[in-house]
Amino acid sequence: MAKKHKIEHGERAAAAATSLVELTPFFKAFCNTTRASIIDLLLDGERCVCEITPAIEASQPLVSHHLAILREAGFVRMREQGSRTYYAIDWDAFDGRVGEFLALAERGRAACTRSEAC
Repeated sequence: MAKKHKIEHGERAAAAATSLVELTPFFKAFCNTTRASIIDLLLDGERCVCEITPAIEASQPLVSHHLAILREAGFVRMREQGSRTYYAIDWDAFDGRVGEFLALAERGRAACTRSEAC
């Protein structure tokens, strides 16, 4: 099942979202205090788990779990160097997802301005 999800996520990443539901995994990344804390750290640049764990006062398994969610959402990228893995915000994916959200919002706004119901 997880493998199928990854394939579907990869396919969606290549095409623009056609509904907000398709953007849910990306925006879910912001809906947890631990993930928000990780994102805050990554806003200042690339970090390894050994730097993130003490900074947010969380266990290594918990940080790794949340980093996996952030990776699946397309929010962060990882890079291995020796025995360490470094994480950073994937700005291209981030900008793309935000752009997709704004395009969907604009489409809704345009439809609303053509209708007297809005």
